[in-house]
Amino acid sequence: MPGLSTIVALVRHRRLEAISFITGFALLAYELAAARILAPSIGSSTYVWTGVIGVIIAALSLGFFVGGKVADHRNMQSDVIWLLLVAAVMVTFTLISYEHLLDSIVDTVDDSRVQSVIAALILFAPASFFIGTTSPYLAKLNVRTLQSTGQSVATLDMFNAIGGICGTFITGFILFGYIGSHQTIGLVSVLLVAASWLIVPRLYVGKRFLVSAVVLLLALTPAGNLSSAVAIDTATAHYEVMDGLYNGRPIVGLVTGPGGIQSAIYQNGLSDPVFWYTQQMTQLTIKKKPDSVLILGGGAFTMPQYLADQLPNAKIDVVEIDPQLKAISSEFFHYKNPRNVTAIAADARTFVNQSTKTYDVILVDVYGDATIPFSLMTSEYGKAVAKRLKADGILIANIIGSLKSSCSEVLMALSSAYRQDLPYAWYASRPGALEDERANYVVVYARKTLSIVGYRDLPASQRAPYTDNYAPAERLYYECERPVQP
Repeated sequence: MPGLSTIVALVRHRRLEAISFITGFALLAYELAAARILAPSIGSSTYVWTGVIGVIIAALSLGFFVGGKVADHRNMQSDVIWLLLVAAVMVTFTLISYEHLLDSIVDTVDDSRVQSVIAALILFAPASFFIGTTSPYLAKLNVRTLQSTGQSVATLDMFNAIGGICGTFITGFILFGYIGSHQTIGLVSVLLVAASWLIVPRLYVGKRFLVSAVVLLLALTPAGNLSSAVAIDTATAHYEVMDGLYNGRPIVGLVTGPGGIQSAIYQNGLSDPVFWYTQQMTQLTIKKKPDSVLILGGGAFTMPQYLADQLPNAKIDVVEIDPQLKAISSEFFHYKNPRNVTAIAADARTFVNQSTKTYDVILVDVYGDATIPFSLMTSEYGKAVAKRLKADGILIANIIGSLKSSCSEVLMALSSAYRQDLPYAWYASRPGALEDERANYVVVYARKTLSIVGYRDLPASQRAPYTDNYAPAERLYYECERPVQP
């Protein structure tokens, strides 16, 4: 293997290619972290990703244009030093300001699409612009002869693309699993500072050292704790564990976005369900006296723990896409890993597609923040999950929607997927909720008619189920988007 001196010599010889690689890596890591830090305040829907990606690409494009103009006029290596350092300063600005700025944006603007664009323009566009300006500068510096122009530019583009690929995989598969999004953005600052020293390192040493030291100091400073919440980043999502009150009783809650607390337990350690819909879902399950239960969506594993205590002889499978939630639940939510519970780290749709097991009861609570993935509202999903249900079994779903107003489209879209093969459906809504109010609905589906005390027949949808090819989940949720009480 090459020694450190060989690597250093190679970097010196290929310094422009090394800078191109680093900027590609930094940009993609920055982009992934950008969407992650917006999730708690604005959400993580496709709308948010669209706003972030669109703004960053626009800023890069403007940077390419301006950088090309200036490079043709000046063609000075020293300019790359300051472009990279300014980019690092802009990334550091993101790092130290995003919590306060996001709070202000959310308080001022109601539309999540506009929120994501404004946040991206303020927090991520400046750094992306200056990273973009380096690309034509590097190309200009790398061209030696007219005959080799194409190869010189292509080589830089290749290294930049490889850096982007590495930044994507390393950040998504590794960094988010071991360090937080705050620390990832700090790492981007460090990389840009390091790249700036690859160009004529003996030039402007004092000024460069001062700027580099300030950036590194800010970048490596631990994240501030603006609230009592414990922030946890995994490879799959960003979580916050916080204390609060619910109906006057102290709870510990798990939050995945601006929609509110998704799972909770009482601080006195009782495993009793906190929210109305979890109470309903567990009571219906217990009354069924099942031998087997499938839970799609583990959350903080509060429902599996309670059902395991109440149904010690039942086999309970819990499908949760994030394998680290089980450990988080054990640490913060008194999950005790009951012997009759099997945790399966898988996507809910993938599991029902591939599994051959059948169950007496299937519980569906698959919300990420306040939305369900589009893949779990389609005809194909409905048929797949129905195959996992025994002939006399019941499927119980938590659905946020309404019977009237625009939110009724969400309820009916989800319901129509289930009712293809489970035609009978009964519902109950959160006590006090009006028919046109966005609220939690617990809906029971079955192949034959049942009598469930306190539940009413759910009207059939007037439209066919959506499909994997077309399921406008983002539009449906956007149209009924407003705060919801569990």
